Amino acid sequence: MNIPTLSEFEALERRKSVRAYAKVPVEDEAVEALRACVDEVNRTPGLRFGLVDNNRTRTPAVKLSPGMFSGEVYTCAVLVGPGDELGGELVGYFSEKLLLRAVALGLGTCWVAGTYDRKSVPCELAEGEKLWGVIPIGVEAAKTPILQRTIRSRIRAKDRADEAFVESDYPFSSLPKWVREGALAVKRGPSAVNQQPVNVVYKGGLVTMRLWKEKRNQMMYNDLGIAKYQFQVAAEAAGVRGFWNFGEDGEFIAE
Repeated sequence: MNIPTLSEFEALERRKSVRAYAKVPVEDEAVEALRACVDEVNRTPGLRFGLVDNNRTRTPAVKLSPGMFSGEVYTCAVLVGPGDELGGELVGYFSEKLLLRAVALGLGTCWVAGTYDRKSVPCELAEGEKLWGVIPIGVEAAKTPILQRTIRSRIRAKDRADEAFVESDYPFSSLPKWVREGALAVKRGPSAVNQQPVNVVYKGGLVTMRLWKEKRNQMMYNDLGIAKYQFQVAAEAAGVRGFWNFGEDGEFIAE
């Protein structure tokens, strides 16, 4: 592939929610790489992600809310999975894998749970399935209009302090580096509900995650999955490779 790519951790650090897109098609090589990632993700039982590729016709891949986004995207990931809480977590986890792949290819993305027209998405659901959201993928506009800049700044202004993302018997500064880096990656990640409802729990030498919000909805389980993938990538970059057990309070198993 001739397209320069970033490492997964570099993509994690560079990722931001892009709300303004240039009316420029995504290169064929990048689309092929994204499709390969979708095929890999869909080996997970229950997941049925799709990739809309309208780059040749230059027609929008999804109708996004004009108040929240500007420009057009001709490529879009469609996130379909089981309609229960575990399904929501799986969708969040594996969608973040796909999203970071797009960023590594130099493309702009945004995790979109509600501010799009569902009828514009070519998706037929089987019994028990749910369309959890979409990820528009395209070329970021050179300049973001003030409305979209304001929306993004208001969302990010709700960020919690670094140490608030960890529940532990130890001060944040005394945690193992890979745990700190993992928690910081959780903070940097996208949030389906824009509330950052996930905490890393480090107690007794074990790492788990939990939703700290008392009032919950299903999309918060997307955030749980997103956070787990972000943590895993950052932990590996800090020298500790591992994998997650799914489900709330599922443990991170260091290899």
